[in-house]
Amino acid sequence: MKFAALASIAALACAQDNSIAIVGGTETKVGAHRYLAGLKSSATSTSSCGGSLIAPNVILTAAHCTGSGLTTVVVGSHFLSGSSDGELAKVTKEIRHPKYVASTNANDVAILLLDRSITTIAPVAVSFDTVPAGVRTIVRGWGTTSSGGAQSQVLKEVAVDSWDNAKATAALSPYVVDNTMLAAGGLAGEDSCQGDSGGPLTIETNNNVTVHLVGVVSWGLGCAQLNKPGVYGRLSSARAFIEPYLANSSPTATPAPTTTKAGTPAPTTTTAGTPAPTTTKRTTKRPTTKKPTTTRRPKFANDGFGDGEETN
Repeated sequence: MKFAALASIAALACAQDNSIAIVGGTETKVGAHRYLAGLKSSATSTSSCGGSLIAPNVILTAAHCTGSGLTTVVVGSHFLSGSSDGELAKVTKEIRHPKYVASTNANDVAILLLDRSITTIAPVAVSFDTVPAGVRTIVRGWGTTSSGGAQSQVLKEVAVDSWDNAKATAALSPYVVDNTMLAAGGLAGEDSCQGDSGGPLTIETNNNVTVHLVGVVSWGLGCAQLNKPGVYGRLSSARAFIEPYLANSSPTATPAPTTTKAGTPAPTTTTAGTPAPTTTKRTTKRPTTKKPTTTRRPKFANDGFGDGEETN
């Protein structure tokens, strides 16, 4: 993988005239962005969370998407259901960031290891450089097209501008956008929503030809509310966790952190079968993770896991 300097990426991204108005978005061009993955409970079910292919047998998603029985992945499909235009694989391990905190959604990123390598689709490039405020980013997914509404049947996209974390914290008070998070959006009617969780937030240049993954869909106060940005897991803060998996090619191997990232604990293994979180009715007063269905759980609900767990 190559990681471009974000200073030049940000400058180009800010200069682009991107007309794409997923809530408020448009349908993604068929066959484009095939690194995007849909996480499903079975091959015939609909996608409940999103993810990104970052190595031939590695998917990056949100930690809050794990532990919910999403054991099947379809990579490269344009559609919410089915897999005929994509590649199907099974999840063999879910590895959440060792410092993931369900109560705050800090470090809301996770790795999924697949039972085979995806050979016909190129992984997306990952950038670990910090995204400053005011950068045009793009989010894609099959999430609901309104808060509590129905999921999109096709892959959609919307452009959202990044925020300063302090400004985002003030806008989403009393909830904190910490340094493991990246806020973007805040225009009425344009946002990621339920079902987009774990999907990619990218910076794109050269007429959207050059794509760099910088975040994953995490949480928000409802969807597409004016001056209420969506919040994403910030990849620049998770480099020590993610980077060892970028060169991984074994279907079952769990790489240890690189030796240059001293002090970062290796993922630990726990017994499979931890119960999935229960979903509750969304309220307008509590932030929610962008879960798949119209009855998504409150953001601060305990999901039954401790920090930094791995499941088989």
